[in-house]
Amino acid sequence: MKTKLALFWSLFFLACAGLIFGCSTENDQDPGAELDGTIELSMVTFWPATHPQVDKGHKAWIEEIEERSDGKVKISLHAGESLLGAREIYSGVEAGVADIGSTCPSYTPGMFPLTEVFELPGYQNVNSLSASMTAHEGYKRFKDELDVDEFSDVKVLMFWATGPGNVMSKIPVEKLEDMQRLEMRAVGGSAVPVKTLGAVPHAMPMSEAYLALDQGLVNSILAPNDTLQGFRLAEVIDHITKTPFLYNMVFVKIMNKNTWNSLPEEVQEVFEDLNDEFARKYGKLFADASREGLQFAVNEHGVEVVELSGEEEDRWIERLDMVVDDWIEDKSMKGLPAEEAVRITRELDEKFSSEYGDY
Repeated sequence: MKTKLALFWSLFFLACAGLIFGCSTENDQDPGAELDGTIELSMVTFWPATHPQVDKGHKAWIEEIEERSDGKVKISLHAGESLLGAREIYSGVEAGVADIGSTCPSYTPGMFPLTEVFELPGYQNVNSLSASMTAHEGYKRFKDELDVDEFSDVKVLMFWATGPGNVMSKIPVEKLEDMQRLEMRAVGGSAVPVKTLGAVPHAMPMSEAYLALDQGLVNSILAPNDTLQGFRLAEVIDHITKTPFLYNMVFVKIMNKNTWNSLPEEVQEVFEDLNDEFARKYGKLFADASREGLQFAVNEHGVEVVELSGEEEDRWIERLDMVVDDWIEDKSMKGLPAEEAVRITRELDEKFSSEYGDY
């Protein structure tokens, strides 16, 4: 089981919450059980309801599920941490508090060490679409070729990713030395590269970033451009330094295993048929939102955009060369097929960056 002893009490209370929710229904139904011929499911996500991932992504997915199941499946969506906090979504879905959840593996550091490979620096990572397909197909290949499944406690539906992100800050960052002035929100695989470049990383869910920046708890964040509008970060930063080589964040949509096993085979097929399709759609959605977010920040809030010179960018990348080697060594010592995971990820990154580079 992925759930560590440190999460015991959290899971205990989540499970109790699940019982309370269950007891409060008139029919006392199990997750995924049929009620008057309809399968009622709940879904949670940390993204706010106004974010494109919810408004144009999750809602569209739910509509497709309901339509392709001929109305047999109905999904109620709880956005913006209204039912489970960002750090609780994975364990909450595993425990049955919600049937479905979309979350970021990096919000629970240490639980998914091999999955960090998708967030290492140095890939082509041309856009969100290529990054999404690299993660989605990479998870499958890790299972098939490496016999590793870090998400075996749940049913994985799909992976997708932000693609490239940038340094967003209250003070200008124009050269490598400026990174030493930054207290930066950075999670998962991006934390070590940020520290290597001289900044002090602080792990926190994206849902906490606005307040942390607004109150001065941090003075910068490493994030994709969609957050400038979707999480209103354009209101609390003044400068953006483009660093596509530095960042990628992975997301996963999961389902409680008991819920999945309770679904009729024809309903399971509806979900499976949409997995690959929506991994692509979510990737396109993030790519579009990234362009729109940057334009919004510049036009509506006057945020300054800095592009590093070729010489300056080379200095940053040279400093980052050691990160991947150190990651491989560390994970290999823990018995993980790290070198093979990097090889597979690089192959997929090259393939999909070439295939979707013009999007």
